[in-house]
Amino acid sequence: MPQKFTLFLLLSANLLFCQDLYVGDNSYLYSRDIAIFVNDDIRLETESSNFYLRGDAQLLQNTDTKNSDAGELSIYQDQNTDVYEYNYFCSPVGVSVDGTTKANVNFNGSNIHDPADDTDLTNVSSSAYQFTSAYEGTATELSNYWLYTLKDAEGFWSWKQIFDTGDAGTGYGFTLKGSPNVNNVLDFRGRPNTGTITISCAFDGVDDQPSSGTANTAETLTGNPYPSALDLKLFIIANTGVIDGGTAATTVISGDIFFWEQKQTNSHYLEYYQGGYGTYIPGPLGDLMDNGTYTSAAFENYNGDGSVNGTTSGNTTDFSGNNQRRFAAVGQGFVIQSNGLGGNVVFENSMRLFLPEDSTTSGSGSIFWKNNKSKTKSTKNEIVAMSHNGIDYKTILNNPAKIPEIRLHTHIDNTFFKENVIAFRESTPDNYKYNRFFDGININELSSDAYLISDEKELVIKSINYDETTRLPLGLKASKDNTEFKIEIHKIKNIPQNVNVYIFDNLDNSYTDVKNGTFDITVDEGVYNDRFEVTFAKSVLSIGNETETFANFEIFQNNTISQLKLNNPNNLSIKCIQVFDVSGKQVLTEHINSDNNQFYFSTKSFSDGVYVVKIKSSNQQSFTKKIMVRNK
Repeated sequence: MPQKFTLFLLLSANLLFCQDLYVGDNSYLYSRDIAIFVNDDIRLETESSNFYLRGDAQLLQNTDTKNSDAGELSIYQDQNTDVYEYNYFCSPVGVSVDGTTKANVNFNGSNIHDPADDTDLTNVSSSAYQFTSAYEGTATELSNYWLYTLKDAEGFWSWKQIFDTGDAGTGYGFTLKGSPNVNNVLDFRGRPNTGTITISCAFDGVDDQPSSGTANTAETLTGNPYPSALDLKLFIIANTGVIDGGTAATTVISGDIFFWEQKQTNSHYLEYYQGGYGTYIPGPLGDLMDNGTYTSAAFENYNGDGSVNGTTSGNTTDFSGNNQRRFAAVGQGFVIQSNGLGGNVVFENSMRLFLPEDSTTSGSGSIFWKNNKSKTKSTKNEIVAMSHNGIDYKTILNNPAKIPEIRLHTHIDNTFFKENVIAFRESTPDNYKYNRFFDGININELSSDAYLISDEKELVIKSINYDETTRLPLGLKASKDNTEFKIEIHKIKNIPQNVNVYIFDNLDNSYTDVKNGTFDITVDEGVYNDRFEVTFAKSVLSIGNETETFANFEIFQNNTISQLKLNNPNNLSIKCIQVFDVSGKQVLTEHINSDNNQFYFSTKSFSDGVYVVKIKSSNQQSFTKKIMVRNK
């Protein structure tokens, strides 16, 4: 029969292993800065059976056997130092229930405790946090008004208020505003989550809120549900179909993960919120040495219905230098998006690892965002990462795949910067298509914006197999006349010295070197998705065949009927046509996206003169020819 025990573990080892873990009545287990690995389940027999994780200590489990009984695990996480801004959380524990065995249990506000002294790592005393119904928390109370969940959401009105008494199912995230206490620490106490956890991110096929959120998709607030770090790349792999490179039957999530951050504005009114979602994509699923790519977001303002009103100054935190934000710390919440109709999303113990939290931009650890310092922990010179899943995290952390990247910053109206990332990945399937896992969707709906484009999707991250001839469409959106855009390179990482970067303007056929300068343009209200490109070489608007792709392709101008005709005998996939006058002004642009063998365009509105017709194929090859227009 198992014996109760009291065990006190300090810095003498990095790992404690046991087959099963049993803590009896009036007993406890204390771990500081140590990874505890339990192969099967944990039994915390009574309300006085406790398990304390302090400093960098984390808990890993292997099998899908769930934990049992009325005792509690205790683990710390910080929150924002301010009563006005949200954190997105996901609890690592649920409400312990005596007699309920081998099951994960739901979370509610009773799982949040207030440590007697969080600066003392030997402290194990805490009391249940008190909640107030007022909008603002106090030094001793948290506001229960701001606890919300988001499940299978089609827009802003899908947020559900749960207060401190409502349940959030295991694996579902919740929002909570901060405390006036500096570096306020929450003690999550309850039955530790483990094993396979299933949540829903499902779209019902009818978008009930088309003006809010991403059209025809569902979004769910989830997060890291375990008392250990979580590998987000493995999470995406497990929810991706085999046909797409994952291990699931079907692909249920988009492949992007979104992290909320909020600027301090001292207001609870939605119209005064300033926040945005940073984006993580995993890169090629078959290459675990590639940490993926993370891009920060510009802060934006919101209307009362949750739609975007405008933009403001500032950006979310750039965590790209910290393993591209691949590893989520204990308690970190994030938003996922359905792929099509989506479905059930799973977390598994194989995604877990021991990786101490280091929520700094240049660190190397698991990340939890808050507007203050990391939680109290011991200082170590060596980063130790461990898991039972067979992955060599030591090599990943110390020698990850070097992904060259260009971080473009567009300064819009001298107010805020929009970041777009071009990542050089040799395994990119197609430079001119949207590639799931390689490219990141532009989820933040800015009134004035800058973004990359593939397959008519707006992107914040675009991966390419670098070739000097690659040309990437760049879209600009202006909410009013005389909007100024200044585009420059913010950061270059591992890019060869001989790689050049230009912004090409189709209107005047100009190339601006943004590696050594700034592209500065002012435009009137409108959307400019066909005018600008990011290129890696200068070229002039030449006349005649530019590639063998267009063999036998012909352009004719019939002035008798004022009609431009394209002959496409090889049924090439044609993306678009652009026509320029001799000054370089674009007088016609039209998306074709067809492989028909003939196309016709009216030239009745053209003035007499010489024009240059430019045809672009779906693989971004181009063909140009001069024509003479004489309208009778």
